[in-house]
Amino acid sequence: MKTETQIKIPNNFYITYYADKHKKIITRKGTWTKPNTETKGTAYLSAKGQMCFIYWDLDAEPNENGNQWRCAKNPMTWKERE
Repeated sequence: MKTETQIKIPNNFYITYYADKHKKIITRKGTWTKPNTETKGTAYLSAKGQMCFIYWDLDAEPNENGNQWRCAKNPMTWKERE
């Protein structure tokens, strides 16, 4: 049996999750769409069964590729921000 769940993700949000890189729970200000573009993040279930949420991190410095896309695995919460 296949079960589908729809999640309404606001465009601007705060997301809280355990970050492997920092080894602690963090909260970040993010957006679903890369600023000044139409490029959107994505959410999917990994092969390991983890919920993966790709978002544009507004708190982060650009990485070595010059972007701020981040992956939150098994996000705990997100809430809409203005």
